[in-house]
Amino acid sequence: MQKILIIDDEIGICLIMSKFLTKNGYQTTIAESGETAFGFLSKETFDLVLSDFRLEDTDGREILKKIKKEYPKTSVIIVSGFGDPNLAAELISLGAYDFINKPIYPNVILETVKNALDDQQKSFA
Repeated sequence: MQKILIIDDEIGICLIMSKFLTKNGYQTTIAESGETAFGFLSKETFDLVLSDFRLEDTDGREILKKIKKEYPKTSVIIVSGFGDPNLAAELISLGAYDFINKPIYPNVILETVKNALDDQQKSFA
């Protein structure tokens, strides 16, 4: 079962996404901060990180940079309420698989997660 780490400082969003992704066959772990997320990453291997861009203790750019440096096989999708195309382009150039604007639609999340994990398996096969 593929493992996804969900990072968002709004616990309600974490719980909804976790329940939805679990129902669709993924194992999920939730973190409400960057610090907590990196604690999990240091102990477990995750196939994908789904992170909000704006967190209380850091932002998606810093999370992405650290994951790509320390856990290069882990795919990262950034979610944001700020639909800035320049930010999206920057994050993708830094290695994010995709950038999704809020509001989050379940079918969009599921398709993006599936595509990211499929592409990851192809590139590391």
